[in-house]
Amino acid sequence: MGKGFEHKNKNKTGVVSIIGVRCGVWWQYLRNNKWEWKYFSKILLVSLIVLVGIPFRFWERLKLGKKIKETKIHDSPVFILGHWRGGTTLLHNLLSMDKQFGYVTYLQGLFPHAFLASNFFRFVANNLMPSKRPMDNMDITTESPQEEELALISQSGHSVYNMWVAPDTHAEVWKNYGKFENEELKRKWSEGYLQLLKTATFNFDGKRLLLKNPPNTARIPYLLEQFPNAKFIYIYRNPYKVFASTYKLYQDVINFFQIHDEDEENVVNNFLHIYKDMHEVYQRDKNLIPKGNLLEVKFEDFVNNKMDGLADIYSTLGLGDFNAVRPTYDSYLSSIKDYKKNKLRTDRDVLEKVNEHWDFAFEAYGYEREA
Repeated sequence: MGKGFEHKNKNKTGVVSIIGVRCGVWWQYLRNNKWEWKYFSKILLVSLIVLVGIPFRFWERLKLGKKIKETKIHDSPVFILGHWRGGTTLLHNLLSMDKQFGYVTYLQGLFPHAFLASNFFRFVANNLMPSKRPMDNMDITTESPQEEELALISQSGHSVYNMWVAPDTHAEVWKNYGKFENEELKRKWSEGYLQLLKTATFNFDGKRLLLKNPPNTARIPYLLEQFPNAKFIYIYRNPYKVFASTYKLYQDVINFFQIHDEDEENVVNNFLHIYKDMHEVYQRDKNLIPKGNLLEVKFEDFVNNKMDGLADIYSTLGLGDFNAVRPTYDSYLSSIKDYKKNKLRTDRDVLEKVNEHWDFAFEAYGYEREA
């Protein structure tokens, strides 16, 4: 790889993203995938926290299991779709300021089976998790909105992010959990996903869910099976920026998951394929969404005029009175006015990779191709 692809995976003991995994799921990861001794300290620490968590998970199931099972999910959740680093987090953070919404919190993402009935793991998370997201320097707390896929790693093990725990499984995992080519695994994913959403709904006292999960971009038919009245926001961004930012995500975050190394070029080639596949599937399936329930948002336009962009979302999708929540958005945007985005390199390596593999995106989304 060229200079633009120097690996920065320095922290080999990062455990933040998988510390809440269930015993059985963790055992399956270790049994079914290779692992390397240099990650032994991570494996040992995760294993210890897994064992410590057994009584807490049992207590939560005993105390709240029946109530969660009986929880009804709002019939029209709002799904934010789009590729990683395409603007989904910005939208999620902004819209979550509206108190009509509930969502999966960062704490639920880390400890999906043991975050409601005890404050023990809130203490653990507060002492282990970073104060800012490593890929973009955005502030995070245990109550920040988080994507569902992170929680699924620990809750059921049926998740696209299995490919980060075992990076040599990228292609297989995407087929199984992105495109659902295996019907049995699709069923298990669906069961775990609905359980996750019921728990989030219970945590927010029955509120309508606001859900941001990039892999869902390729799952529209399956989401509509469960939620025919769902609302969808699809956000897209300049492909060069997406590639550079996704690569930075890989560099900065994968070490919080992986139990073995994988050739970096293979990983890059896999996410090049996933981007193409995800967007082709989205373009094929978006017409399944009922008229008026989908809004497509260009990231650059939204960033340049966030308030008009938010007003358009509320108006198009019928999310309620935007003026009633506008002061909340004003306040939040003022609080992050000094936030500086990472500077992303679009050097020759980036241009060549994107031009070779993502040429379709320029015509589809109206961006100019660079030579």
